Amino acid sequence: MLLRKKEILKRISKPNKESLEVLVILDKTGSTNDEAKKILSDIAEVNKCYAIFAEQQISGRGRSGKTWISPPNLNIYFSLAWKSLLKPAQLEGLSLSVAVAISQKLKPTLSESLKIKWPNDLFLSDKKVGGILIETTSNKEGTGIVVGIGLNVLMSSEEGSAIDQNWTSLSLHLGRDLNRNLIAGLILDAILELVGIFERKGFLYYKPFFEEVNLLKNRECVATFDEVSLTGKVVGVTDKGELIFREKYKTHNLRYGETSLRKI
Repeated sequence: MLLRKKEILKRISKPNKESLEVLVILDKTGSTNDEAKKILSDIAEVNKCYAIFAEQQISGRGRSGKTWISPPNLNIYFSLAWKSLLKPAQLEGLSLSVAVAISQKLKPTLSESLKIKWPNDLFLSDKKVGGILIETTSNKEGTGIVVGIGLNVLMSSEEGSAIDQNWTSLSLHLGRDLNRNLIAGLILDAILELVGIFERKGFLYYKPFFEEVNLLKNRECVATFDEVSLTGKVVGVTDKGELIFREKYKTHNLRYGETSLRKI
């Protein structure tokens, strides 16, 4: 079934719907984040949200510019744009907060929580099922924020054969198909709600929930940054969303954007 605006809006609570200015569903686009960034310059009102879904992305991308495999009519490719009075420094932990909001919102439908691999990946059974890409712009009028979300919903093993890591989709994991309009609506509702909460409370509100679904907590991992690789254990995260990584004799607070992380 194709994505339908009417079906998606059924899942949005009344308070959250009031902050939604525009909902667009595209048949095909390069990247929903790029489409959302085009809109940012036209947004005048703070915290009014513009949502973009696409059935297919031609140039979908993840963290560090990696390609995001985006076959048509199978998954969720979604971006939400809004203008905020928060400073860029106040956005630390936003990707983790987005991941928590999605995990919490989808849990009743999936009957389990999506796990979160710091800083921006969603997992089921140690297999990647989704990812988050945050992009921002800043000027004297405020901060423009784009939250991009890719979630594998109906993709089969064959359709995702080009993916170069261990992955799954919701349907593969659960052994049944899901209604993409339901999933799209729940995700949109979760992020609209997050906008208001994060503006007021920041990552601190989401931190305890993140620790409950922290995929790598207390696991031995290799952290790579500045061309240096360290072996140690993931302890948790700071109040800013930095990864607390403990070597044998030293503890590091590692920042998103500077570090890649893999379990041993």
